[in-house]
Amino acid sequence: MAARAAMGVVPMAALVTGTAVAQAAPQFITPQPGVTNPAPAQPTPSPAQPGVTDPPAAPAAVRTPPPATYVSPADDAKGVAPDSDYNAPIRQVPQHDYITPIQPDTLHAPEPTPQVAEIVPQPRVLRAGDVSIEAPDQLSAEQIDQINSTFAQPEAQISQFARSVGVAPSRADSVASGAVGGAVTGALIGCAVGSALQIATAPVVLFLTLPLTPLTCATWGATGGIAGAFIGAGQGGLR
Repeated sequence: MAARAAMGVVPMAALVTGTAVAQAAPQFITPQPGVTNPAPAQPTPSPAQPGVTDPPAAPAAVRTPPPATYVSPADDAKGVAPDSDYNAPIRQVPQHDYITPIQPDTLHAPEPTPQVAEIVPQPRVLRAGDVSIEAPDQLSAEQIDQINSTFAQPEAQISQFARSVGVAPSRADSVASGAVGGAVTGALIGCAVGSALQIATAPVVLFLTLPLTPLTCATWGATGGIAGAFIGAGQGGLR
């Protein structure tokens, strides 16, 4: 499916260590020959052995981006990006009060550019570029973070490439978010249109065509996703 990327989630695991060894002191009754024997000592609990007894793992932590840093429009036009775009693996949703226009005379062949941080939205928000919706209650915070990272990775890569050819950081972010949001929207539209056309053109043999609907959805969705990515990127470059 278009606009997918493998994502990596950053889990924080806490190892819980420490074992209590109870030392039970055996008590004896004064032995009388032929009548009583010493009481057996209570067995000592064996401690947990590393590699055999695994401590319970803490739940994965939800990623929290650091505060965003500000860059003036003049510096942005020169290609100066906020430190928060690079100094951490994640960053907040950019809140630009300006977007530098694309200047064709400043474009050049790709140059080495630092990796751009992934964008993490507010809690309980599903975000795919320009598309943001409230997450369903059934999704946990960790699941929301995983879904967002799936779309944030290609968005960061597109922004990095745009910056590498001379696009201002604010405009590069706009192009990247437009491309990812357009790809998702186009894929959904393509899936719906393809499935509807399949059913409408073969109503008599509906029971035969329904099993093919997932394949039709994937094919039309991929086509719509590619088209939507180009359209969204174009809108991001012009707005």
